[in-house]
Amino acid sequence: MSEISGQEFKNMLACWTAGITVVSVSSRNDWQAITVNSFASVSMTPPLICLNIANRLDTREYMAREGHFAISILSARQLDLGKRFAGYFDDDYENRFDDLSCETTRFGDPIIPDAMAWLACSIERHIDFGENTMFLGKVEQGGWTDDKLPLLYHNRQWGVFKPTEDK
Repeated sequence: MSEISGQEFKNMLACWTAGITVVSVSSRNDWQAITVNSFASVSMTPPLICLNIANRLDTREYMAREGHFAISILSARQLDLGKRFAGYFDDDYENRFDDLSCETTRFGDPIIPDAMAWLACSIERHIDFGENTMFLGKVEQGGWTDDKLPLLYHNRQWGVFKPTEDK
């Protein structure tokens, strides 16, 4: 596999502007994933990213154990997928990957179908900080589409609150 160039990495990250991403990992024939709204580019050469995951999450345990993960950057057309992986519809899905035809990275991590961009990362280092773990990932693979409409965290549709009971 060839290295990702700095320009290719810039093109992938240009798809993400405070948007919603799904971090996924495969382990022992199981897939885990969660949404995150924050990761950062650390270096262009080599292409490195940094993200923080709460230690209480299974996804964090899988990442630390397996040494790899994928990031799928969602488009505005994927609002329901963003909410699904954020846990909005847990009662509707036994497994959040139900009915999705995911391709996988060379590590076997799932890529969300029709994502604006995706990155496959090997973990260079992870450091526990109390309730969270910081992961430094080296981008090993990636790709992007021509879709230019990211799913934004501060989008009104994303920020809809659950109705409360009338008093």
